[in-house]
Amino acid sequence: MSQQYDAKKIEEYQLVLLKNPRSPVFAALAEAYRKMGLLEEALETTHKGLRHNPEFVSGLVAHAKVLYEMRNYSEALRALKKATLLKPENLLALRLTAHCYIKQKKHLIALKTYKKLLTMSPNDEKAQTFIRKWEFLESLSFSDVEIDFNLDQVEDWVGNLPGPEYVVHLVDSFLGQNDEKTAARILDVGRLMWPRDHDLKEREAIVYKDLDPRIKEKLFEVQVRKEFYQNLLHRIESGKRVDPSQRP
Repeated sequence: MSQQYDAKKIEEYQLVLLKNPRSPVFAALAEAYRKMGLLEEALETTHKGLRHNPEFVSGLVAHAKVLYEMRNYSEALRALKKATLLKPENLLALRLTAHCYIKQKKHLIALKTYKKLLTMSPNDEKAQTFIRKWEFLESLSFSDVEIDFNLDQVEDWVGNLPGPEYVVHLVDSFLGQNDEKTAARILDVGRLMWPRDHDLKEREAIVYKDLDPRIKEKLFEVQVRKEFYQNLLHRIESGKRVDPSQRP
């Protein structure tokens, strides 16, 4: 769509709204503004339009699309939640909902949204690709945990895992995606938390075998920290095994 065409359509929509401020054409006007990069004008248009048409699904989706481009994902999700309640089969709303959750790094919720979308649109390639990549999350059985695969915060969410077997599953999944860097970071934290787990120790040999030397260097600090805590945990556990009656 050319900018000239957009400008012509904008004029038409503006005239309609001038005659009837309650017209649902506000959604089309906001969409035209958005495509021209006029996000503030688009947002103002959807705000006004939704005051008159609060349950107009296309208007709610147009509003969410503007908010998405403005990186206000939380507000976009509020509009999309209302849109999908009014019209659960709206594919555009579901697709945009998944995109918002991905931007918020809530991959598990995005996965569930894409699976719902796929029941209505089985040939959706983006949904299929995302599900293939992230479906392993559902097997981890920690649905209340918000998954954030930001490497800078890996310690936080790996720390919520209930046992080393979950770390093994994550490491294997990322290795299967040829993402050795993420696998290595997850493994480092897992080994710090469960230093004596045999499966994690085996994965360490696999992960570091072909790892880029530059990544190894970046992970060196984590490795040193891991060894420190391993020694500390060993001393604590050794102290627990000492018979109190034998202490001086």
